[in-house]
Amino acid sequence: MNFRQELKGAAAKVLSTTLCAMTTLALPALAQESEAMKKGEAAYQKMNLKEAANQFREVIRQEPGNAKAHQRLGAVLAAMEDYETAILECKQSIKLDGKNFLPHVVLGQVLANQGKMQEALGEFQEACKLKPTSFRSHMDLGFACTHMGKIDEAIAAYRKATEINNKDASPLINLGVLLAQQGKYPQAIEAEQQAITLDKRVPEAHINLGNIYAESGDTQSAVQSFKDALKLAPGHPNALSGLGWMLEKQGDYKGAVENQKKALKTVPNFSPAKRRLATALAALGDNKAAETEFKGAIKLAPRDVTAHVEYAQFLEKQGQRESALSEYKKALEIKPDSKIALEAMNKLAKTK
Repeated sequence: MNFRQELKGAAAKVLSTTLCAMTTLALPALAQESEAMKKGEAAYQKMNLKEAANQFREVIRQEPGNAKAHQRLGAVLAAMEDYETAILECKQSIKLDGKNFLPHVVLGQVLANQGKMQEALGEFQEACKLKPTSFRSHMDLGFACTHMGKIDEAIAAYRKATEINNKDASPLINLGVLLAQQGKYPQAIEAEQQAITLDKRVPEAHINLGNIYAESGDTQSAVQSFKDALKLAPGHPNALSGLGWMLEKQGDYKGAVENQKKALKTVPNFSPAKRRLATALAALGDNKAAETEFKGAIKLAPRDVTAHVEYAQFLEKQGQRESALSEYKKALEIKPDSKIALEAMNKLAKTK
């Protein structure tokens, strides 16, 4: 089991939620707002985006040099997924007022949504430079750094976000995931526990904690964490699959199958659950069903190294030597330094 892939999955969910929230960024009121600006602001807060856009355009028609109106229009257009025009408005706002951090935040969010993470990173860095006390900017910087594999920088950004607002659990939830990726399990557990202390209603913190306990070998604590998550969100696929994973480790294969099936009922294309279902079915001796689930998991996530390795191990036990070697090779094509795939393939290659 490649825990880090599972942990990244949990992180992605938390982080994507953060990104989705970016386009509804709260904006400060102006000291002397025109009537159109006030109407635009009111419409924006009610998420009446078309009306908000019209009002902000009216402000710009009357005051072409109003940098904040351009920035607000950019934020509205971003929420409407008119990304190209949003980019133009944000850039115009920056041109008119280079000291305001907000258009950099919105521009970075738009670029991130377009998959232009390197450019987004630069905008978030500039936003943090312009306003070092901006919680939102540091959260977004952590998001971009994570997706670019800059884990140390992401950790620093989330730590800074926590310093700025120590009442928000979000940076701690993400921080725990990243610390666990570095193998710093005690620190990761502490971060997730702090997040739970701040907000006991967030299932992701319990799920992350369960994953961390699982990797550190504390199966019983992992089971409890996944159960805690399910109390908050009874149908959460990550919690159901995580619990099933731990039950399998405890030898409760029927319970494992039951929970993986529940997860797949909620999200049919949830590849980790299909892979875990396959291993539990194999443990019960239902090899035909197990092979079907392995193939389904690989079809959904063809670059999942763990899926290829576990399928290879399954095939090896079935005496299908050549097919097992093929799966190990596929795993190594994806991740050449996969220790488990290298060792297993070399061992198998020596046997006849």
